[in-house]
Amino acid sequence: MSCYNNKHVVVIMKRTSSRYTINSILRACSILRCFSREKTHFTVSELARQLQLDRSTTYRILLSLERCGLVEKDERSKSYSLGVAAFEIGNTYLGRLDFIQFSKPVMMDLAARVQETVHLAVLSENEIVYVDKVDSPRTLGVVSKIGQRAPLYCTALGKTLLAYQPKEERSRIIQEIKLKPYTEHTITSKKKLFEELERIRQQGYAFDRREYEEGVECIAAPVRDHSGNVIAALSISGPRKKIGTPQEKSWVGQVVGAAALVSSKMGYRVSL
Repeated sequence: MSCYNNKHVVVIMKRTSSRYTINSILRACSILRCFSREKTHFTVSELARQLQLDRSTTYRILLSLERCGLVEKDERSKSYSLGVAAFEIGNTYLGRLDFIQFSKPVMMDLAARVQETVHLAVLSENEIVYVDKVDSPRTLGVVSKIGQRAPLYCTALGKTLLAYQPKEERSRIIQEIKLKPYTEHTITSKKKLFEELERIRQQGYAFDRREYEEGVECIAAPVRDHSGNVIAALSISGPRKKIGTPQEKSWVGQVVGAAALVSSKMGYRVSL
């Protein structure tokens, strides 16, 4: 099924025999993908003809999309255009691309200065996912890869992301996860984890005291978007002793400063 625009053809969905796909959702996506800069408005008949669907099916899908705010109807012309919800979804995706793009030079500079591996991670259900990484210039680094998942409760990145979740969401996640001990330093008490998260919120950064991997210490800080929401966390990781040393304050300052720089590039401004 395809949607034809004036200048090019946009292939909307691949034909698949998967028994897990829902045809009505695929058709709705096909309708949404028809809207473009070349043609911003469609009538029911135009969409039905273009997608080779019957008119009643097309109309029912448009009603559902309109209720979700994904399309809007012009009562005078009886035509449909993309709604505000479609803009919000697209803007969220672009924002995610932006923060990875903005983070890269900051991460590269940080890795060069501290000689440690730098990670950028986001929350995904009850885990973290590494979305970017800059390897340490030193021979000994941290074995990890982009797309890899890790626990929330025993990584500096995870604890940072968990600490800045709304209180109800934070409690829900902690109740659902099992605090498996990865090392002898892993926090396995939910009471202690709550206390640790409150400390992180107050100080603005998190430690991984060899809690996930033996011999690896990490320091992380939150990355915020223009409205102040924590959308990611940035960290340094490596085998060198950092926490509890005379240089701890310097290490923390480097990480917090780098995360703040990325946040500022995302439009975040600290209110005085």
